[in-house]
Amino acid sequence: MEIELKYIPFEASQWDIKRAVGGVLHSDDFFNASDPTARLINFEVNLNKHKSSEARNDGTGVLILPDRKVGQKLLRLLRAGVHKVRVNGRKVHMNISPRKPEARVKERLEKTLYLNPEIEEELEAKLEKLDVGLHVDKLQFGVYYRRPGDSVKTSRLFSNEYEISHVNKSAGLLHFEYTHKLIRIRLGDPMTEQLAHNVVITFANIRKLAIGLDFGNPFVCFELLVPPVFQLENFNRTLTGVEWRDERKFRQRLDSLNEVHAAIAPYAHQVRIILHEQSDLDRFSELCEIAELCRPFRTQMEAFSNHFFDPSRIIKVERMFREFDWPIAFQLEALLRNGFLNTEDLLERFYGPVKQLCVRRPKAAAETLRAFTEAMRGRDPRESPEDIFEKVWSREEPEAVELSSGNFMCHHVTITPTRMLLEGPYVIQSNRVIRQYRGYEDHFIRIDFRDEDRLQYRWDRDTDGKSLLENRVGGLLKGGFSLATRKFEFLAYSSSALREHAVWFVNPFYHQEKGWIDAEYIRSSLGDFSAVINCPSKYAARIAQAFTATDPSVEITRDQWEQMDDLGEEPYLFTDGVGTISSELGDMIWEALCSARDDSYRKNIKPSAYQIRFLGYKGMVAVDGRLKGVKMRLRPSMNKFEGPAEETATIEIARAFERPNTCYLNRPLIMVLEDRGVIKQAFLELQEAAVAAIHMSSDSVMQCRQLFREHSLGGSYRLSYVWQLLNAVGLGMEHEENIRVVLQDPFFERLVQFAKNDVLRSIKHNARIPVLGSYLLVGVADEGPAYEAEGCENVFKLEEGQIYACVQKSVDEELIWIEGSVTISRSPVVHPGDVQRVTAIGKPPDDGRPCFFRNLKNVVVLPSTGGRSLASMLGGGDLDGDLYSIIWESTLLPTEHQGPAKYEPVGKRELDRPSRIEDICDFIIEYIDSDVLGLLSDRHLIIAGELREGTRDAKCIRLAELCSQAVDYPKNGVPVDIQNSPRWLIPYKPDWKKAEDNAPRKTDYYESDRALGDLFRNVQLLEPPKTVHLPSKRLPPLSDSISQALRPYIEDIFGPGGARNSERDVASIAPVFGRYAEELRYICVTHSLSDSPESRLVEEEVVVGTITAVCSQHRYRNDRTYRMRLHSKVLVDSVRRRLYQPVRDQLAPEAVGQMRYNLQQGWLAWDYGMRNRHIPGANSFAIIALGVIGAALTDMGRILLKPGLEDMAGDVDGM
Repeated sequence: MEIELKYIPFEASQWDIKRAVGGVLHSDDFFNASDPTARLINFEVNLNKHKSSEARNDGTGVLILPDRKVGQKLLRLLRAGVHKVRVNGRKVHMNISPRKPEARVKERLEKTLYLNPEIEEELEAKLEKLDVGLHVDKLQFGVYYRRPGDSVKTSRLFSNEYEISHVNKSAGLLHFEYTHKLIRIRLGDPMTEQLAHNVVITFANIRKLAIGLDFGNPFVCFELLVPPVFQLENFNRTLTGVEWRDERKFRQRLDSLNEVHAAIAPYAHQVRIILHEQSDLDRFSELCEIAELCRPFRTQMEAFSNHFFDPSRIIKVERMFREFDWPIAFQLEALLRNGFLNTEDLLERFYGPVKQLCVRRPKAAAETLRAFTEAMRGRDPRESPEDIFEKVWSREEPEAVELSSGNFMCHHVTITPTRMLLEGPYVIQSNRVIRQYRGYEDHFIRIDFRDEDRLQYRWDRDTDGKSLLENRVGGLLKGGFSLATRKFEFLAYSSSALREHAVWFVNPFYHQEKGWIDAEYIRSSLGDFSAVINCPSKYAARIAQAFTATDPSVEITRDQWEQMDDLGEEPYLFTDGVGTISSELGDMIWEALCSARDDSYRKNIKPSAYQIRFLGYKGMVAVDGRLKGVKMRLRPSMNKFEGPAEETATIEIARAFERPNTCYLNRPLIMVLEDRGVIKQAFLELQEAAVAAIHMSSDSVMQCRQLFREHSLGGSYRLSYVWQLLNAVGLGMEHEENIRVVLQDPFFERLVQFAKNDVLRSIKHNARIPVLGSYLLVGVADEGPAYEAEGCENVFKLEEGQIYACVQKSVDEELIWIEGSVTISRSPVVHPGDVQRVTAIGKPPDDGRPCFFRNLKNVVVLPSTGGRSLASMLGGGDLDGDLYSIIWESTLLPTEHQGPAKYEPVGKRELDRPSRIEDICDFIIEYIDSDVLGLLSDRHLIIAGELREGTRDAKCIRLAELCSQAVDYPKNGVPVDIQNSPRWLIPYKPDWKKAEDNAPRKTDYYESDRALGDLFRNVQLLEPPKTVHLPSKRLPPLSDSISQALRPYIEDIFGPGGARNSERDVASIAPVFGRYAEELRYICVTHSLSDSPESRLVEEEVVVGTITAVCSQHRYRNDRTYRMRLHSKVLVDSVRRRLYQPVRDQLAPEAVGQMRYNLQQGWLAWDYGMRNRHIPGANSFAIIALGVIGAALTDMGRILLKPGLEDMAGDVDGM
């Protein structure tokens, strides 16, 4: 309904009117505050412009309401004098308008919530002030540097490597775009030119801003973290008059401005501009302040043209690289391409020293250069590159880290629009293909395709990035690339790597047994793909199976495995992706995994199920007690292609399920449950209980253990085990009872603070709330109907709507059978029917009837009866490794039923000929351009929060369908066009999205009235732990609280005075610590989220296993955290093996001596760490030593420690 407004004061703004009208519409006459589902009435005010520019309106306007009844009631109350709408002391008159509001405006007001006008008012004021342009005379790209011999106190110089001048021709204008948080420099004159180039600098990319005069020329220097964005647009493009169409993809993303710029762009991306007027400097500073950007400082900075990166110099450097072996050349290339050294540095100052290094340290030269690269990235600006090189070289020659058969050292390259960034080598999990070429691993390289900030490509609505991807990504995929001394060609990808926009490349090589090996040979050796060869995406997905990160287990012969029929009917098979193995084979697999890992891994629960890759099969296998001998039974739904016809083959383990995972709520699940009748208070009570547990976790040592254990923190360093040790030797917190020594250790205090912050942040920012007594379990199928088909009678099996789950966290804890009403779901939850209410049957009867699942643990068994598989009802799930949330909490049970989603299949994209590798390359390009699952999920959640009907609204149902299509896109090759998806109705984000913003502004967000908003506002984060600079002055050895608690145990074994160590014995640990500290430094630099020197990880983050920096892409943080955890775990295990050798038989004659030696080594390492705790790395090294001491004392029977969940490096579920 529209209502005409008259007699509005000319000086009044629409916000003044909105506040006055809101005072009436949001009074008790219209809003029932006691109704938890009630919303403030939404409305819109538009004022008619006055001809005079000084007046804000012409005295008239319109009020738009969502409902005619509301309008009639408002007019009735105004006429009766119950309310008045007055602005600036003047009464505003209202009358019914003959016009009807636009349908989209009416829908928005009906469905969305009311927003405080102050947000819009402040935003409009800022945009008005920033609506000015500054003329740019010159735009320069280069690098900041110091000349050899320059004092570190002098200002750096700017080397101008490429310049565009607009002094005498064309036009260059600089604009602030506050809404998009960027500065745009547009190069081109619309009066004389057809095309304009844009240089875009985001606020988040600016590390420092400096202004000054250079011989009277006003300059602005941008110190950027990464290169700016380059775009091309047409000044005179055809417009339709429809805004959303005219603003769509009219700017083309570029990798450079022209051919000349393209030559220097990979190396020089810092920006310096010359403004037209000196007064523009002050104006620029004012605009920075209005835009909430860091205010620039004044400086004197000279600029020169050094031509560091002229093509001729690059050719000389590349010729120099060819003089060195690949590992050396890779590190030299990294120094150049990562911006640590320029060509002059490499050719004139480092060529000789590197040559000497290779002569003196032939085996460790590459490792030393890798350490130099790491040191340059986080270097103190007061140190010169030469000083750093000398310092790195002066360290002891590093030893190689020991690796298990499931890991290898991998070189990494990140390809951005302008650069090629090099990292590594560092440890990652291996796969079937790379293990076949043991000894040739360095010929395989992992390539990530990323935007300049290392995040995945995301295009704004106005940007078309397809041509950039075709040229930059497609050119490399199809043509390969040269790096250092080698030529690489595209090989394949794994399914998880594709989601990260990462692929494998290979440098062809000669194998002693197999001959010449190139990408085509490797792919053709994997199996027969003829069944899917016409579908590029499916063909690539089948190849990807061989590149899944796995651990090798056992080999079986052809007569030890067979294929059996699936249960159910297509497309809803009950056994989609799951088979069985015998108990004996399960034991063999478990023994193989334990033998390849640390001995403590054996203390976990023996798994009832494994996720596997085997020849052309993929999926799950569950232990079937009826199978005898060594036997594996697979299903057609697991068979994706015909593997090689070999007599023996290895069962590769993608994951072993040796423990139950904690079940957590998350944003999408909370949104759906709220729409299904769960009240806000239920979520808030769970959240408050979780937050209280976090705050109380530091009340006792065992509560600290619980914090780390329950949230999978500190696994690489076995912190759960270490906390137990501290408790066992009598250490406790200040107010604990029955303790011998109060724990007083600043490093442990900081670890607890980092852990608390990590968990609180995930609760606040991701609504990741633990649900105690509920679990996240892998799904398998009930084989009962298969038993019956084989002739078994009186089988106990699950009926439709039933599940079975039995969990056991550790070998010394009781079995828990889940029984009663529960909800089951799998992530991601999008459709309101993706959560189903089922019955858990509890413990099966011990009546002798055949029952497949009676002895299964830490899995959820789904029924194999009914009309449709339960897994398919849960967001289109299956049983090839999907994890299911089993929520056994009565307050979270939905009160409103919702049937599962039913989506029409979209088919698959096929060619009329066999696919070639070029077709797979085209699919990768299209996938990167069309990978919108995250964006769709995000949009779905935001729109659901805006709409009154939430996830049940037609817009959200449509988005849920598109999400389902996006999930299937990697397999069927049919992309989703996000431009055709429903759009949000409010131009602001809910306040619970602030977490993903580096610099949240109040003009960008509204206060959400959904449960997610209440949960976000209900948690206060702790202050980040302050850096503690431990005194370099040494305290008496072993005088700290932990040493005092351990001393009686040490002396009990080594005798009185046996706890004292000689300087010489302690010094013997130095080589072990030196290697550890060096690799730890590399971990801190390599796995940070940003290239900024300030962003490197701190020691506590690595120990806890978290990254605290803000990141807008959750997936990228998870990937970096996973890599960091795996890298640190391998390092810790390597150190542990140097200090401790497991004692399998404590009764063996040599066992006592070995146990005493283990304890002695652990005690010496602890002593070394404590004496040097002011040195980076010493504190975490001491924690490794504590784990060794605990294991040794346990072996000797002096203390009893429960096995912890120590193997968590790969546990990123739910992060």
